[in-house]
Amino acid sequence: MSELFIGLMSGTSADSVDTVLLSISEEKIQSLGTYNHPIPDKVKNSIYELVNSKNLDKNRINKLDTLLGETFSEAVNKLLIQERLSSQDVEAIGSHGQTIKHSPNVPLPFSLQIGNAQLIANLTGIKTISDFRSDDISAGGQGAPITPIFNEYAFSSNSKRVIINIGGITNITLLKNKTQTTGYDTGPGNCLMDSWARENGVGNYDEGGNWANTGTINPSLLKLMLEEDYFNKPSPKSTGPDFFNLEWVKNTIDESGEKLTPEDLQSTLLELTVKSLTKELRGLGIVKSDGLYFCGGGAHNKNLMKRIKKDLGFKIYTTADIGVDPDYLEATSFAWFAAQRVKGRTFDLSKITGSNREVFLGVITEPTI
Repeated sequence: MSELFIGLMSGTSADSVDTVLLSISEEKIQSLGTYNHPIPDKVKNSIYELVNSKNLDKNRINKLDTLLGETFSEAVNKLLIQERLSSQDVEAIGSHGQTIKHSPNVPLPFSLQIGNAQLIANLTGIKTISDFRSDDISAGGQGAPITPIFNEYAFSSNSKRVIINIGGITNITLLKNKTQTTGYDTGPGNCLMDSWARENGVGNYDEGGNWANTGTINPSLLKLMLEEDYFNKPSPKSTGPDFFNLEWVKNTIDESGEKLTPEDLQSTLLELTVKSLTKELRGLGIVKSDGLYFCGGGAHNKNLMKRIKKDLGFKIYTTADIGVDPDYLEATSFAWFAAQRVKGRTFDLSKITGSNREVFLGVITEPTI
């Protein structure tokens, strides 16, 4: 018997909340509806400020936690109206939350996603699953990425496939078969380009990579950026915009002594995303006959995708070609994770995050009113 689940995802660009309604049974999943909910500018600005802040201000985090809980709830309720459903029709919500900090390698590792789950449950009347990373981190894992587990379920086949999600950070899933799945963050995706576009008044992001296309790559700076230790670390590994941010960029520029125009830096940042990804793909032995399927906001950056294709020298696809809308893959993942958490299922992420035991993905929050 199939049941209905809702998935919510707000990425590092914080431009909107991706909301998806799934029918999930033991045999299959089916997308029944999607809705893209805007995030108010004042909330976006608060997200950017907290992500870039060195100190975690509890009062500011609590305030934003509430605002995001309200925003996520609005997204769910709008989707219910759109699909002519009531809260009683839906088994659970899977809410990834907004990532503020991801620090799995500090002495006291943590990963902070906010968007008050109790508020979501109360305002929608639906059981809410959130906090997907903490159990993995407590088991010695990186806490991310976890979408390779869903990718294994949804996309495994007899041939080798690579699922590449270019959000704020780029992560890859290598699917050989259902016992050899690996996945990790390769480095920055859109986060540096988005931040630089905002700082220069271009917009929340560089649409289509058009601004980057007016600049020229600086080879010396690119070479120095690619010498960052993270790119040479073995997996499991994960990162976030609290590491790859404009402070990191400006420190690297200072070290290089280079003088760049804003558009030249944007072009160089785009190429950093390209080269850090294609280097990993070559290291994994990816060849022309393997399937490369892209998803996430980066899939819409025509200049970025053109450069990746040129660098690799073979055809690339999106996850739409294998059955999942690339704009809603992560939201779909968290609806599916919610279904697994309701069943009490645990997962072995040792080859992905490095955790040392099977872990629960998500914490269950029931409505209290």
